[in-house]
Amino acid sequence: MSTISQIAIVEQHGLTRRGLESLLASSPLLRMVSTTAEPAQLQSRCEPGERLDVIVYGAPAASARSLTETVGALAACGRVLIIADFAGWQLVTDALRAGAFGCVSRQADEDELMRAVETVAQGGLHVAPGLATRLHTELRHPASTARPALARREMEALRLLASGLTHSQIGRRMNLTEATVSTYIKRIRNKLNVGNKADLTRKAIELGLLESTERTGPLSGGGVLGFSPAA
Repeated sequence: MSTISQIAIVEQHGLTRRGLESLLASSPLLRMVSTTAEPAQLQSRCEPGERLDVIVYGAPAASARSLTETVGALAACGRVLIIADFAGWQLVTDALRAGAFGCVSRQADEDELMRAVETVAQGGLHVAPGLATRLHTELRHPASTARPALARREMEALRLLASGLTHSQIGRRMNLTEATVSTYIKRIRNKLNVGNKADLTRKAIELGLLESTERTGPLSGGGVLGFSPAA
């Protein structure tokens, strides 16, 4: 007989929160016990000795320290599944070390999210396909210093440049002049302390700005890094 998993949602955006609640409530194997906008609201409701099977946490764009501290606090209430952009400073390894059982990109589809929830509910570890290669890179090249503070538009320009686009093509994609794109790239070079496109591409990979499919094609077997608990 299947076990009903106790689940909670922490998501600050109302529309997204209601969408998550509607999706997860559609499963007969999940029972929604709490839906809140802020982590502190869920923490105040945690009963001593009781742990939720899954806490779906929609992480906002904040500092890396803030993310790990929040995940660590929520982990006291149950198994945390993070939904985040994981752009630039947001490290998958940091999230897992802080106590998360799963990481999913905000670009994930409904099926991917449900697979992640199911794995975490069973006590397993789930890292989404688009983040698996990034996790491998982070494990091979652990960050020893703080991540460079690239602005969102600078990260987008770097991603497009590393994907092979010219300054002119980037300008059309981002609705910028070619001169503005050149200024962005110059600023990025200075911040990252690199001198050529090859080094910029390597930095883009290290920062997780390139999905695995952009570099090497789809990961074999769907690319999900999922570890289920031993039977």
